[in-house]
Amino acid sequence: MSLTFVSLASGSKGNSTLIISETTAILVDAGLSYNATVTALREFGLTPSRLDGVVITHEHSDHIRSAQRLSEDTKMYIHPLTARAMCERYGAVKNIAHVDDFENGFKIGDIDVEPFRIPHDAAYPLAYSFECGGARCSVATDIGVPTVGVLRNIKDSSLVLLESNHDLDMLKNGKYPYMLKQRILSNNGHLSNDAAAKIVGLLSQDRESRVTKVVLGHISENNNTEQLAFDTVNAMLKKCENTETELYLAHQYARSEVFEIK
Repeated sequence: MSLTFVSLASGSKGNSTLIISETTAILVDAGLSYNATVTALREFGLTPSRLDGVVITHEHSDHIRSAQRLSEDTKMYIHPLTARAMCERYGAVKNIAHVDDFENGFKIGDIDVEPFRIPHDAAYPLAYSFECGGARCSVATDIGVPTVGVLRNIKDSSLVLLESNHDLDMLKNGKYPYMLKQRILSNNGHLSNDAAAKIVGLLSQDRESRVTKVVLGHISENNNTEQLAFDTVNAMLKKCENTETELYLAHQYARSEVFEIK
């Protein structure tokens, strides 16, 4: 059994990831417009109504822009605290799937979905791992600091979409207001390139880790560049001995490569 993984978009203007097995299609976050989502899905022979579910990480607008519209077409998998925050801020979301114990995971079609907590300034922010047979991947962005819990939950995945949001110098010397800079730099903000490099370095040297592919995502357009994010993390990999970890990029205005996970 295998999983197909592709980042449809990743960044502050919209985040959405598609994960497909032989029988199941899941959208992780709905940060693109509805029309852009429809266009992106079409490339994979899908429509919103043919999705088996949309899984939401948290209620920030760049992750839920088309969630209300998509909820007319398919089931929505949202933690109750996140769902409440979404409804209070943006209005009701339809078709929310009932999950007895959300944090202990659930199944969508033939894919096991495993949520895990992340530090971020949202009501109840989650990252997720997805498994079908022996194929496993994780989506882990919008993380304030690298925690033991994050490492523990992603190390069994073959592929991880990992945040590499900002370059510290670019952010500190950039034009963002002081309060916004402090939010991004806080323990409930976003991972820097250096923090992402630390996580990748730890994973690559952990003999129990199964991670062989890391896709860097949620890269800031104002406080980072794709090249800088890649070079910072790649420099860490070059220091690691006997690592087979491959590094890739997710983009804001184009989909990533399509990955087959077995």
